[in-house]
Amino acid sequence: MSVQFYIILNEHAGSGRAGTLWPQIKERLDTAQVSYQLAVSAYPHHTVLLSEQFAKQLPDEPHQDWVVLAIGGDGTLHEAINGLTKHPRDYPIPVSYLPIGSGNDFARGAGLSLKWEDAFDQIIHCTHAINYDVGTYNETIKQERGVFTNNLGIGFDAAIISQANQSKAKIWLNKHHLGSLSYLASALDVYYNQTGFTLTVHVGNQRDIYPNAFLVTTTNHPYFGGGVGIAPGATITDHQLHLVVIEKPNFFKLLWLALRLVFKKHLTSKAVHYYQTNKVHLTVPAIEYGQLDGEEMGGRFFDVYAGVTQYPFWFDLTI
Repeated sequence: MSVQFYIILNEHAGSGRAGTLWPQIKERLDTAQVSYQLAVSAYPHHTVLLSEQFAKQLPDEPHQDWVVLAIGGDGTLHEAINGLTKHPRDYPIPVSYLPIGSGNDFARGAGLSLKWEDAFDQIIHCTHAINYDVGTYNETIKQERGVFTNNLGIGFDAAIISQANQSKAKIWLNKHHLGSLSYLASALDVYYNQTGFTLTVHVGNQRDIYPNAFLVTTTNHPYFGGGVGIAPGATITDHQLHLVVIEKPNFFKLLWLALRLVFKKHLTSKAVHYYQTNKVHLTVPAIEYGQLDGEEMGGRFFDVYAGVTQYPFWFDLTI
């Protein structure tokens, strides 16, 4: 199937790496005689608007020959798919992304190459869209809803992202392909400032209360934070959300837990609680940081319903 690409370029992704690489990407597009239309995302959340406007102008009919291609990181993909899903369509427009960000966790979780040249081939030589899982959320306090491709986090991981995003070191680390270290550098500082909080988890008729929650991550695939395998058994095809709740450990237990995390043995620890479900309701009656696909939600109370649905993606993992 011959398609055209509506490309949304986030030049600032990867601390400017996406903008630097664009001339090379454009050359490869032109050499391959790919038909495309380019839009540049100029400010935060602009990608949401661009993809929403693009979806509005395309008739909701089968056999569309357009694919929205986000060039950037997980945040760019997050904004693109949220724009595409703002208004329900019987025939959703396929989405793809060239992973040139700080974490690129969705690429890891999906099996898309982390080397942009190889991911480029997996995208432009694809012949049909495949439905993969994405998470859905409805936050009732601030009345926000949308989708996430990676994870929704409350507490420790979200506080790390908030601090790392403000770190000047992150720019240098990203330029040297060491973006994950910016999260690690922030983790120790955040640990001392992050207190335990009350979390209520509703799954079906089950209700669990954790008075000392520390990290709460609802994930669609194994990874968060630039390659940390928080839910090793998760896949984007199992139609499940994977919820990991960690109660605040002391510093030495934190180091032990981190070591177990490296070897993917952390889920058996007493401080770790693990759920697999297609629907979950989380409430936090305290001001805590939140994050969606690595994008900050800010400090707030939470009353959030999360679920799972499917969306068509355009890349061929066999290439």
